[in-house]
Amino acid sequence: MKLPEKRMIIWIVSFIAVFIIACFIFVIVKDRTYFHSPPYTKESNKSSEVLVIYYSRSGNTEAMAREIARKFNADIIKIEAEKYSLDFQGWRNAGKDADQKVTETLIKPETVDMDKYSLIFLGSPIWWYRPAPPLWAFVAKNDFKGKNVVLFSTFNSRFKNQEIAEFKELVAKRKGRFMDHVYVRRGRVFYQKSGETLMKETREIIEERLNKWKKGS
Repeated sequence: MKLPEKRMIIWIVSFIAVFIIACFIFVIVKDRTYFHSPPYTKESNKSSEVLVIYYSRSGNTEAMAREIARKFNADIIKIEAEKYSLDFQGWRNAGKDADQKVTETLIKPETVDMDKYSLIFLGSPIWWYRPAPPLWAFVAKNDFKGKNVVLFSTFNSRFKNQEIAEFKELVAKRKGRFMDHVYVRRGRVFYQKSGETLMKETREIIEERLNKWKKGS
C-alpha cells in the first residue's frame, strides 16, 4: 500500500472515531440537560379528587405532569430515584435496568395515602419501550382499590403495547382500574420537539380525553 493511501485510510478512520466520540458526548450532555417547565402551585382554596404521581429524570414527564395537574387543580407528587441521577452513572443504570425490565428500585416516597382521591394519574418516561423502573416500584407498593388510573408518558422513540399491557396488569393486581394511556413523543436528542410544543400537545390530549376521564369510562 502506498503512503498516500495509508494516510487517506488513517484520516478516514480518525474522522469516524472523532465523529462517534462527538455524538456520544452530545447524547450524554443532552441527557443531563433538565427541561424546566413552569412550576405548578395548587389553588389551596379548592379541593380535588385527582392526584398526579410521576417520575421524571430529565424534565419531560414532569412538564406533562404539571399540565395535567393544572387542569384538575390536582395534588401532585414526584417520585425520586437517586440511582438514575443526571450523570453518566445514572444514565448507565437507567439503560441497564430498563433493558433488564427491573421493577424494584429504591424510591421516595414508597407509599402514598390515596384514600381521598378517585382519579390517579401515573407518569413516567418510556425506557426501552416500557415505563421506567421507579413507576413499577411505586405501583407494586401501593393500594389502588377503587381508583381509576391513567398512565401518561413521554419518550424519544416508541413504546410496546405488550409492555403497557403488563403495566395494566400490575395496576389491576393492586386493585386499580386502568382507564387510559396517553403520551407525547418528543423525538430523538438530535431533533426534539420544544418544551413548549410538548406542553401544548399535553393540553390538547387533556381536552380530548377529559370527558372520558371524568365519567370514568
